[in-house]
Amino acid sequence: MKRLFTFLISTLMLFFIGCSSSTPTLNNTKNLKQLSTEEKLEDFEYMYKILEENYPYFEVNKRMNNLDWISKKDDYISMIKTTTNDMDFFNTLEKILSELNNGHTDMISKERFSRIKALYEQDRKSNKAWIKKLNDPKVLQRYAFNPNDKNSDLSSSNKDNIIRDNVNTKIFEEGKAAYLSIKSLNSFNIENDFKTILPFLKEIKDYKGLIIDIRGNGGGDTRYWTDNLVPTLINEALSSSNYTVYRGGNLTEEFVQCRWNGGYNNFNSISDIDKEKLTNMPKELKDDFKYYCSHITNISPKSPLDFKGKIYLLVDKDVFSSSEAFASFAKSTKFATLIGEKTGGDGIGSDPAIAFLPNSGYIFRFPKEMGLAADGSCNFECKTEPDIIIDATKTSNLKDDKCIQKAIELIN
Repeated sequence: MKRLFTFLISTLMLFFIGCSSSTPTLNNTKNLKQLSTEEKLEDFEYMYKILEENYPYFEVNKRMNNLDWISKKDDYISMIKTTTNDMDFFNTLEKILSELNNGHTDMISKERFSRIKALYEQDRKSNKAWIKKLNDPKVLQRYAFNPNDKNSDLSSSNKDNIIRDNVNTKIFEEGKAAYLSIKSLNSFNIENDFKTILPFLKEIKDYKGLIIDIRGNGGGDTRYWTDNLVPTLINEALSSSNYTVYRGGNLTEEFVQCRWNGGYNNFNSISDIDKEKLTNMPKELKDDFKYYCSHITNISPKSPLDFKGKIYLLVDKDVFSSSEAFASFAKSTKFATLIGEKTGGDGIGSDPAIAFLPNSGYIFRFPKEMGLAADGSCNFECKTEPDIIIDATKTSNLKDDKCIQKAIELIN
């Protein structure tokens, strides 16, 4: 039986799951015995098997980057054999994963580990699968976890995580064109940012147009826009639909079980996906995937300002993850007219799965599902095409910015 889920992209971890770089400092694990070549190869084989059974974007990587990751196994084994110590091994694994060309697939460094662990432990019931792996003795030993580390205490370091000057507001034409720029959807910024945003929106609620600039925004927390920005600006409920598809691997089901009690049993067989009448499905869907799920995202007005003007959303190739989710939602619901260039994609789905390597205890993460837009197109591959395509380069003088000038032209 077909099941529909009212769905919002999981927000807990999205502030750090955009494009990221894992430059590790695990030097305080020097008391650990260095891994043997055999142990490193065993760890790589484990990683390879996990990805082979669960990772959703192998064929997409072939199409987008002409790179067949699965077929390069022997090359990767040769790279592992040349590593001289554990840190070299970690960095080599990061290079290997980087060939998947996915911003949600990478190794977890020590700096990120403490923060990730603390975030997931804020909701232990919903995050059992993540917490179980993060608290494995092998993992805690590898990452030399210290519960007294300031990074493991979110409450004491919120101020340290706030991005300064994250929002910028401007009036271009009195009574006509207003401008709001948001650099990041960082969860720690929400409360502070909206002390600036809400008074500004109240001030311009009778303007003809609002320009929201998220160019360069690599994501963060979807609640930034689902619970705060959009509900304030709409006067009636908005709804959009999309899909997620799953390879059917055992590891992914551990995480699915956490969020949807019943695991894959809650989902539809991929053999039934033709019933959805999707016109742009990736060709590998029926051969490489086993399950799919339909989702509806609903956002209702909350303390609306009765804004009746037009909204223009400026986007570029760096719009990724939860900011991509915003762009996709804005276009599909006509919340805003998108101006700029094609986005970075990968905004449909939820928290990446994590796994730890049995010998080293190193953690890596990867998307557990492929997100499909309402027409069946792969969001990571096809991304979101703006309504108006124009040079999306930001300029220091905003009035010379082509995206902004186009929006002002449309407002007038």
